[in-house]
Amino acid sequence: MPLPALLAFAAGLACLPALAGPLAVPLPAPLPPVRLLTLLVGMHLVGLCLGLGGATMLDFWILRWMRWGGMPPEIERTFLFISKVVSVGIGLLWLSGLGFLALYAVEAPEKLANPKLWAKILVVVVLTVNGLLIHALVLPSVLRDVRRPMLAGASGIEAGIFLVSGAVSGVSWYTAFALGLMRELNDRVPAHLLVLLWLGATVAASLGAALLWGHLRRLAAARPPRFLDEAGPPAPPAPLAVPPSPIAARPSVPQERCVRLRRSAPALARA
Repeated sequence: MPLPALLAFAAGLACLPALAGPLAVPLPAPLPPVRLLTLLVGMHLVGLCLGLGGATMLDFWILRWMRWGGMPPEIERTFLFISKVVSVGIGLLWLSGLGFLALYAVEAPEKLANPKLWAKILVVVVLTVNGLLIHALVLPSVLRDVRRPMLAGASGIEAGIFLVSGAVSGVSWYTAFALGLMRELNDRVPAHLLVLLWLGATVAASLGAALLWGHLRRLAAARPPRFLDEAGPPAPPAPLAVPPSPIAARPSVPQERCVRLRRSAPALARA
């Protein structure tokens, strides 16, 4: 959802009258009703586990790829699977986040004025757009051959897009996690300051990723890729040695003896 539409949606929710009590979902007796906020928090935590955990695993695989200079071919399927898990996590975060906005509007409209909330929404919007770019542009070019060094044959623009998108993903996931965790920032720190801190961390992570990639690329150039067989296709197996036949191994009968046997055959037949 674009940010202006999201702001208009939140402004419309803020005009709704506040309820006298919290919304709850009734359960069969003797279980007490469960607050809708509890269910949204549970969905939010599941989305955070899938998204943040999957993105962190992808970052570790990328670091190992940089270090080794190549990866086993089956890692490509692992990359694609974990990226789908991250997409599911982002979807759950959006569903629960919009639920939070609607719930705040009817239960506690004053929470919508929290600057930290809007800074977090901006970070998640950028994180979502960056994830779409990674799926559309980055992964197809990076996963062309995982056995070779990362970004082998890629242009400078492609390498820059990959490194910056990776830095944005890593920093944004942990920034959103920190903003959701630290209640000490509520109504105390302006939104623009939080956004500036996030941008500074993103720029620093991008520069660090570029320096690390250049260093590891020089190390990988000094040794052959670990998972790339550059010796060509394997040689065909040697033919099996057939043992000599026992009949062929017998000594041949002399030609003169064969002639004498043929001449003596009629005499033997008359006798």
